[in-house]
Amino acid sequence: MFVMLILVSLMFAGLSVYCFCKANYCACNKAGQCDNPINLFWLGTILAALVSLASSCFALHTEQGTILWLIMMTSCQLGAVLSAKWQALTRSETPKLKDETLTGGIN
Repeated sequence: MFVMLILVSLMFAGLSVYCFCKANYCACNKAGQCDNPINLFWLGTILAALVSLASSCFALHTEQGTILWLIMMTSCQLGAVLSAKWQALTRSETPKLKDETLTGGIN
């Protein structure tokens, strides 16, 4: 039972971070086009975080459960940030035209 509650807490922490990232992506890249999904993603973030917090506190009691929840949320968020940085780095390294003089400067 203890392990299952911790796994449920970790799963919902990951879901919360996923919804958070989707809400931020939609807000930054498609501003004004997806107002409703942002609200739904924010609601999903909050509800998943609350379920994660409740299950970890139920498994480990209040103080230790809250500390575990903070560690899980921080590690999931850090993983998402590092993944986004890595993807941005690999996207920027895509090959471009080496030299415009090959085309005479005409595009």
